Amino acid sequence: MSDFEYVEHQGIVEEVLPDQVKVRIISISACAACHAKDACNASDMEDKVIDVYEPHDELSVGQRVLLLGKKNLAPLAVTLAYVLPVILIFVTLFLVVKLTGNEPLAAALALFILVPYYAVIHFLKDKLQKTFTFTIKRQIN
Repeated sequence: MSDFEYVEHQGIVEEVLPDQVKVRIISISACAACHAKDACNASDMEDKVIDVYEPHDELSVGQRVLLLGKKNLAPLAVTLAYVLPVILIFVTLFLVVKLTGNEPLAAALALFILVPYYAVIHFLKDKLQKTFTFTIKRQIN
């Protein structure tokens, strides 16, 4: 397992369940690490809880761990979250304007098309959770 194939995040164990571990990580953008972040208000720092679906009986709440996620899944995640919704919006907008000539209707339907899209994403949540997985590499002292 090459380290170049994975993205690593340090985290703290929040909860240990029989078949799952919840780990809190701090997602920090490049701006957040900048020494001038207080002056420009552009910093982006956010806590996230990651679910690791594998048993880890040896872990306890408060332990520091290193999480691994596959880098090759990033393009799929970006496609599902950003690319496909934008394509759906533009295709819907273009088709409705061409077919009806009604721009307000086209704008409304272009936004409404996201409702069924995200409903499908919601119904595929279990499958997506199995695809986009993190594993715990090791404990950090």
